[in-house]
Order: sequence, then structure tokens, then C-alpha cells
Amino acid sequence: MTATLQITSGRTPDGTRQLTVIGEIDLSNADELTRALADAVSPDHPLLVDLTRVDYLDSAALAALFAQADRIDIHISPLNEALLTLSGLAELTRVRVIAHPAQGPTPLPPATSASTSSADESAGAR
Repeated sequence: MTATLQITSGRTPDGTRQLTVIGEIDLSNADELTRALADAVSPDHPLLVDLTRVDYLDSAALAALFAQADRIDIHISPLNEALLTLSGLAELTRVRVIAHPAQGPTPLPPATSASTSSADESAGAR
């Protein structure tokens, strides 16, 4: 089974090249990350790799990141911070931990007065 992965390229507001990665990175799709990194890196300018919305990284993902460690900066969520630290990757490149606010369920719209009144009248009629 292939893990879900989305990679987009762009630039930060200050013009830095950026890859944004969303989903899970494992052996089934790490080649996609490896190719995206190879296409986006430049010897003259660092590449920001935004992994803040990555839910899972395995050793294949780490290998792709290690291969470009001298040319990338990484933004990571607190969920994966320990993995980058324990693997030693945080010693080879700049890693910044970015916490995103939790996204809860979308709240339901408030009930209208008319529907509330109808429900109250139905309950009272019984």
C-alpha cells in the first residue's frame, strides 16, 4: 500500500525556494521526495523543506533528507522533532520546530429561531 504524499514547490515571502510536503513518507514513496529535493536544491541558495504537515517519516525519508542536508533547512512539527534529533539530521542542517494549532471539527451553524420554535412547538404538542 502506498502512503499518501503531496509535494508542492514554491517560494517563501522573502523569495527562498520551498518544498512543502504533506502526508506520510515511507519506502513506498520516498523516491518521490528524493526526486523533488534533487530538482529543487541549488548549491548557491538553501531550500526550505516544510515538513510541518508530515504525519510519518521512516528511514527512507530520512535517507532522502540526509542526502541533501548541506543544502536544506527543515521546518518540522513537534511530532517528528525527536526523530530528526535522534537520527543526527538536526546536527547537519538547520531544523526549526513549528507548532500548528490543532484543527478541530468544523462547528455546526447556530440554529435559527424559526427551527427552534418549531421543535419546541412539536415537543409541546405531544
